[in-house]
Amino acid sequence: MAQLQRVKGQADLKSNADKFFDVWSHKLHLLSTLCPDKFPKVELNEGQWGKVGAVCTWTYHCKDIGEHAFVKTRIEESNEEKRYFKYSYHDGLILKNYYKTFKSKFQVVPKEEGCIVKWRFDYEKMNENVPEPNMYIDFLLGTAKDVDACLCSA
Repeated sequence: MAQLQRVKGQADLKSNADKFFDVWSHKLHLLSTLCPDKFPKVELNEGQWGKVGAVCTWTYHCKDIGEHAFVKTRIEESNEEKRYFKYSYHDGLILKNYYKTFKSKFQVVPKEEGCIVKWRFDYEKMNENVPEPNMYIDFLLGTAKDVDACLCSA
């Protein structure tokens, strides 16, 4: 029987926590403008941006692992005051090839100057040969740094 596992990562950013969180909560469609090489398309399928129940399809290109695919997520929990979202993953290469279940938590923590972005994945592998999802954490943290650079230069 497979068991639930967890991997997490974080990055220090220079941008304001509220501005950064706003992009990831209410303006996800901007990712295709800010990071077109990583996220050519992010679309809202149902619900409202940043609201519980919202379903989004993320088309992504992870060059480091040569993966060009999509993933469909649903916001399961949201807390704007604490600046976090919890997502469940419902479709896409990640689920078809690697994981039985896949969930994530995204959080932005303000600092005196800038903020910290944290990502966590809770997952259940299809089998013991499936790799840990560290590459996806690294990919998302890299994307966060790209968005941060855009926000700081604006």
